[in-house]
Amino acid sequence: MLNRYRTMFPQVHQVAYLDTAAEGLPFAESETALAAYYADKSVGSPGRRQLHCEEERTRSAVGRLLGTDSQNIALVSSASEGLNVLANSIDWKPEDEVVISDLEFPSGVLAWLRLRERGVKVRVLSSEDGRISLESFQRAIGEHTRVACVSHVSYKTGTRIPFLRELSRAAHAVGALMVVDATQSLGRLPVAVDGIDFLVASSYKWLLGAHGLSVAYLSPSARDRLVPGALGWYSIADVFTPDRFERYALKPGAGWLMVGMPAFPSIYVLRRSVEFLLEVGVDRIDTELRSVVTALRQGIEELGFSLLTPTDPVFASGIVSFAHPDSERIAAALEQRDVIVWAGDGRVRASVHLYNDRSDVDRYLRALAAYRQEAQMQDTDLAGPASEEYLA
Repeated sequence: MLNRYRTMFPQVHQVAYLDTAAEGLPFAESETALAAYYADKSVGSPGRRQLHCEEERTRSAVGRLLGTDSQNIALVSSASEGLNVLANSIDWKPEDEVVISDLEFPSGVLAWLRLRERGVKVRVLSSEDGRISLESFQRAIGEHTRVACVSHVSYKTGTRIPFLRELSRAAHAVGALMVVDATQSLGRLPVAVDGIDFLVASSYKWLLGAHGLSVAYLSPSARDRLVPGALGWYSIADVFTPDRFERYALKPGAGWLMVGMPAFPSIYVLRRSVEFLLEVGVDRIDTELRSVVTALRQGIEELGFSLLTPTDPVFASGIVSFAHPDSERIAAALEQRDVIVWAGDGRVRASVHLYNDRSDVDRYLRALAAYRQEAQMQDTDLAGPASEEYLA
């Protein structure tokens, strides 16, 4: 049972922490990892050998998590950076199209939206009841489509896309790239890169890592279709060749995506957290938490809140959201009861990871019920405007 891992996350004994979709909790070895980095850094330049060794070990662990060779993995500063490097590396033509949906996080929108001045069109598919159908994507993909970009799990609704392979076939049929943001799934749900050309995932959420680092996957076939839109000394196989002012050779695989010295402190943490997740088993995490997520979704529905998350289990992930115009007030009231969730953008979002169990969900639902009862007793008007202090 996953319960035995709760002791590795002291915070969960103080509060019902249901906000991994915003910030994953670090486990005890994160502090050990940062101390190891400090020790290696303290040696000065001779310590670089260990820094780069740690980088390779981390890429290998991420490769195992995704079922691919470590050569196809890069460690960039953020998912946003990865998406922008990709967008800059495509030879765009006027009338080219990018297909996305309204379930995308801003990173998966802005990287493409800024290309409109170059004549690139962004087609945004509208969701219905928190989901987009495969047929909608298939109808939208046409001869001008260059990229189909989706989040494996929506940050907004928690909707999991269950048809990535089918969607990739539709994209590849017209020569388009299949791009996936796995920030809200990698480390929590099984993620396979079959049929995916490019994938990014932030490390500080479900991967239990630190800030300043993101996983990027680049398929061998896609690499041959790109012309690097950003390069730095770290992108190059050997920067000190005699003819370095005339030509260069890129690092193999996805290595050229890393343009400068990477975030080694976060790399030290990520290696240990990914190896921990591999030891536990992401399949196991997903399987054991399904009943917890179901109880969470059903409990919110029974309380009468308006679910954004689809009820069909095929779309289930670790996230359950409901719409409410006074979401931030609700979250503040819950925090006073030691229940931590995310709120803003007119919704309240709870997320469940391996350090959560049914007791956290029950505590959350009791706190929600208590808030609603108090609001009704006070005859509070809950229809105030929603604001966005931050995005998660």
